[in-house]
Amino acid sequence: MFAFLRGKVSQKGLQHIELDVNGVGYELTAPDGVHRKLRVGDEAKLLIHSYIREDAFQLYGFLHEEERALFRSLLGVSGIGPKVALAILSSLSVAQFGTAVLENDVTAFTKVGGVGKKTGQRIILEMKAKLGQDAELNALLGEGGAPEAPDSDDVVAALCSLGCTLGEAKKAASAARQSLGDGAADEELVKAALRTLAKV
Repeated sequence: MFAFLRGKVSQKGLQHIELDVNGVGYELTAPDGVHRKLRVGDEAKLLIHSYIREDAFQLYGFLHEEERALFRSLLGVSGIGPKVALAILSSLSVAQFGTAVLENDVTAFTKVGGVGKKTGQRIILEMKAKLGQDAELNALLGEGGAPEAPDSDDVVAALCSLGCTLGEAKKAASAARQSLGDGAADEELVKAALRTLAKV
């Protein structure tokens, strides 16, 4: 229904943000990271997910597309509703989530309030089942191959330090190596990867 809303933060609650858009106030629920970054009086553009049920009409706000995409993917997991999906995004970054899935790290999910062992296992299984079928999810979680820590690849680590998610960094680094060859210097690979990301 709403792609995004741009306005001024007029008020903050424990978990929600009130955004004044041309005199109309919208109440948005947001992950902790988004909530912490925004202050009353800030101008903000928030990407929106509308959750509509017979007894509810809620708006969820995100600063980055990968956060919203992951939130929507989580809602597709059996038994996961907005409250749990939001709790996961409040506890794990997109990169940390991807690493936990690829490494079968159930403990990373059970540390989140409302997520037990069975739910954590289900998240991992269902997310892995979608890999290869959902291009957007592949980009978020990596290519679905063997898990790799960001610092084990200097190019990926450099891209992550510049603000890329682990999935974005891996994809861009792979594209750069295909373009320049594995023998290219890391500095050139980083530059090529950044050019790839700029085109997205």
